[in-house]
Amino acid sequence: MTTSTQTAGNIRDVVDLLATVRYLNEAVFMAAADSSLTTDATNALQALSAEIGNKLLFIDERLDEILEVQS
Repeated sequence: MTTSTQTAGNIRDVVDLLATVRYLNEAVFMAAADSSLTTDATNALQALSAEIGNKLLFIDERLDEILEVQS
């Protein structure tokens, strides 16, 4: 059985991982601006970054729900 202290630690770990993914996603978005890329490559990287951003928002919402239940 997981204690609330373990759960809180796990949630902090998830929050830290999400922050890392956000930074990596920003790097992908910035890489899309590289002038050496084709238009298709730029569009693909921007679409990828947007989808990652959408998934991060979804995860944030679910995490908020979990935190509300634990309060």
